[in-house]
Amino acid sequence: MRAVGQDMAVAEDSGIKVERTRIIAIILSTVLACYGQIIFLQNMGNMATYNAHDQTGFFAVAAILVGGASVKRANIRNVFLGILLLHLMYYVSPPAGKNLFGDAQVGEYFRSFMGYGAIALSLVLYAMKARRDADTARSSLRRGAEAGGKA
Repeated sequence: MRAVGQDMAVAEDSGIKVERTRIIAIILSTVLACYGQIIFLQNMGNMATYNAHDQTGFFAVAAILVGGASVKRANIRNVFLGILLLHLMYYVSPPAGKNLFGDAQVGEYFRSFMGYGAIALSLVLYAMKARRDADTARSSLRRGAEAGGKA
């Protein structure tokens, strides 16, 4: 599978049945994703099979962004840190809502708000940094052109 993933033409020339290997890889990844989805749904405490696929993307993105990943760069440390922080937020928010407002359901709304807020904040910070870097690069090009024109 690694050879097929790296270069299908070389794998084909080496005698590997590329199409068969690709089909096996797709089947394996689908079966593993199904098991992961079932485990995820059991941990959430419900089996919302009709819209659960929408929830998994949100939690995956929220976890990796909370862990410190950016749009262009992420590593495995961001994943595990994000999982830890996101699950900690799930654990802390209902009791915090209960203690602060007298209702645990408010903690659930707060948790949802914080999850979406973490995604939005990280994307806004990334956009601001990208714009600042582009402005810096543009101004350094202008300075270089001005210095070249004066010489």
